[in-house]
Amino acid sequence: MSEGTFLVSLTGQIESLDILAPAGSSWHCKYEFVTGPDWKIIGGLEAGLSQTANVVVNGARVVFNLPIEITFKSTNIYGWPQIVISVYRGVQLEGYGRAHMPLRPGAHRVDVALSKPQASSLLGHMGALFGYQPELLQPKMLATTAGNHLIQMLSHGEVRVSVNVVMQGVRSLGYDFGRGKD
Repeated sequence: MSEGTFLVSLTGQIESLDILAPAGSSWHCKYEFVTGPDWKIIGGLEAGLSQTANVVVNGARVVFNLPIEITFKSTNIYGWPQIVISVYRGVQLEGYGRAHMPLRPGAHRVDVALSKPQASSLLGHMGALFGYQPELLQPKMLATTAGNHLIQMLSHGEVRVSVNVVMQGVRSLGYDFGRGKD
């Protein structure tokens, strides 16, 4: 690690989806991390895809247990890591969610609210009659403010993420996030 930089390591898993899932349905999720321009990935995966989780009982929790592990190097805290999650039932999008990773070292549980894009034009509403639904070409855009006010979204479920945060070199740069959970 060079002088003037710090490391942030995130390990954990996308545990489960809390949604009214019908019996016999299949679910999977994707994730990707989004950071500011000064952040570099020095280990781990920036994005991942889960296995298919099948629901046996109506309303049962959808369990993914998708591991995440990534280490970043940066010179400042601007652009702190965010995770963007996309959840699908079969091939149909069920929602997007995004959350900043915790600022404090230690073990954390992050509940990521999901929302689903809604059709906003006559053409979009006509497409819905034929089974088409709006999707984002780049879900990473949710981690920025560019144009998000133009997207109509409907709240739809929640994803539970457990993450362990480890930092190195943060205090030497004058940042103090406090102590982690004891």
